[in-house]
Amino acid sequence: MNVYIHSSLSHTACGSSKSQPLRFHNAANCSLLMPDQVDVPFYSMQGIDIDTSEQRVFDSLTTVTKQLIENSGLPPSELKNTALMLGSTSLDIGTIEPNQGQNIWLPKIDRLSQHLQQSLGLSPCHLIFNTACTASINALIYGKKLLQHSQFRHLIVVGCEFYNHLTVDGFHSLDLISKGRLSPFETGRDGLILGEGIGALLLSKDKPNRERYFSLLGGHSACDTSSLTMTAEDGSHITQVLNQAIARSNLTAADINLVKVHGTATYNNDISEYNALLQSFSTPPPIIALKPFIGHTLGACGAIEIALMDTLLCAENLPLIETGATDKMLPFAATDRALYHYKNMLINHCGFGGNNAALVLTVVTA
Repeated sequence: MNVYIHSSLSHTACGSSKSQPLRFHNAANCSLLMPDQVDVPFYSMQGIDIDTSEQRVFDSLTTVTKQLIENSGLPPSELKNTALMLGSTSLDIGTIEPNQGQNIWLPKIDRLSQHLQQSLGLSPCHLIFNTACTASINALIYGKKLLQHSQFRHLIVVGCEFYNHLTVDGFHSLDLISKGRLSPFETGRDGLILGEGIGALLLSKDKPNRERYFSLLGGHSACDTSSLTMTAEDGSHITQVLNQAIARSNLTAADINLVKVHGTATYNNDISEYNALLQSFSTPPPIIALKPFIGHTLGACGAIEIALMDTLLCAENLPLIETGATDKMLPFAATDRALYHYKNMLINHCGFGGNNAALVLTVVTA
């Protein structure tokens, strides 16, 4: 049974895809002052002032998901039969105020998904994925399985990440944030830059009424137990996950025309992913990386980056990463060739703690 990306919507540093065109600029759009009085770059959602209020989180999340439903043309009668899967790393942790009168004052993990389910009238079937940076790509993989093995015809996948002190301070204290630009697979890269955003996808058994759209093929997710915090730098575990995703798509490595890399620009992550691609392909196909334009949105990056790719299916060019560097470790796709010219695309994501996940998308032309 085929499952399609029927509709998509995103809100990131590139802007809102509700009001195109998106602005792909490979530089952070704001800076944050850390407790040690150091400014660090950050990619914030365009047009929304940064704060840690509940209103900002819930309003922006509801707006994007509601706009997705409106754009899809999904009738209100179908909403109660539409499931929801939400992937995030930090969820709503930035809105939490300590309560000394309670021993445990953290909210329920499904607070955000329950809010969307109740406010939009969706099915009571709503699930949270919290597997670090693979959270929303795992939501996609398991969302496809749910559609294939249930009576649901539609399912919404949401990936969301919001600015919060804990995340930014943590990455800054580990000295993982770049002092310049996020430059994946360059030998001179010096780290990631964090970002926030929301990506929403409507998965459906029904074909969308569009000229071009994605069909979800196979996917695979697994945990690398070689380390408590990261995946093996030799790329061996990522290779296993990529090969399984391709095999479950009934394809071979030779059928893959493009790889959308995780591409965080950290030393370990890029080396691991680089080694995996060398092992999975005799000659790696062209790659695209989207974090230079939106930052690393952690658990939201899977849904956000696929939503951006869905938007780019209508474009005649790919966004340009303007660094001028010639020391690329992998071949980047030419910016003057449209995304829809690549038939089968391998999507790769790696998570803190060693969870790796990949899936294959194929372009369908009506």
